[in-house]
Amino acid sequence: MRMVAIIEILIGGLCLGGIYALGALGLTVSFGVLRVLNVAHGEFLMLGSFTCYFLFKLFGLNPFVSLVVQVIVFLPVGFLFQKLFIEPISNRSAHEMLIASTLVTFGLAIATEDIVAFLWGGSDAGVSYALPNINLGGITVSSMRTAALLIIVALTVLFQVVLKRTYIGMALRGISQNRRGALVVGIDIPRISMITFGIGACLAAVAGGVYASIYAFGPYIGLPLTVKFLAIIVLGGVGSFAGAFLGGIILGLTENLVALYVGLQWSPAVAFLLLMVILIARPEGIFGRRAG
Repeated sequence: MRMVAIIEILIGGLCLGGIYALGALGLTVSFGVLRVLNVAHGEFLMLGSFTCYFLFKLFGLNPFVSLVVQVIVFLPVGFLFQKLFIEPISNRSAHEMLIASTLVTFGLAIATEDIVAFLWGGSDAGVSYALPNINLGGITVSSMRTAALLIIVALTVLFQVVLKRTYIGMALRGISQNRRGALVVGIDIPRISMITFGIGACLAAVAGGVYASIYAFGPYIGLPLTVKFLAIIVLGGVGSFAGAFLGGIILGLTENLVALYVGLQWSPAVAFLLLMVILIARPEGIFGRRAG
């Protein structure tokens, strides 16, 4: 039974880590490439969770099918977010832009959480949807978590293909290597930024839909998740998409193992401890390159 419990914990850790990784990918682009620290990024995941919940409660929509609706809804939301709140402060130096984006998006995160809490209330919610579990040699595997993990892996691979095979990916690489040079060769940085924020919002919202189908959630999960996303980015290496995915898996597995062997109350502290250890031992992250 102990081995069965450990396997269940590992599967749960992989699923949670995949959700973290999917949510962190969008922030990896905005922070690692565009140099915009979107502290409100976790709110997209929170809003995606509530969207999945209401689609299920009001229309009985399968939470995995509702992920398609989330993409349609949150792509323009990301566009508007960049147009209304990021573009007006974009004509600044890199240092000023980092400070301005942090303050603006932090205010938006607080406002969003308070508005949702006022409209919804303080109680947690969850999507009561389940699939038959899979039995493998006496080991029960959660079909919901397995399906969620497969969806996350598929979306991560699709995101990598988009970045490597499309104009958007080429433009982002150009901006990350030489922002001024990207302007010279005609890359429309505001437009690429808007598309990037749209994709990032979609990824976070889809991660929120997956999160809602497995875990309880509430209006105030956004900021703690943003902190975890930042820990994942630092762990994997700023600007590294493979590092973001691996960092998310490491964080999810570590949290579940700590909850099992140390105590559930210590699990939320794992992201902060990992962040401190990585900043001290290897500031550039797993896949990052040391400056100079």
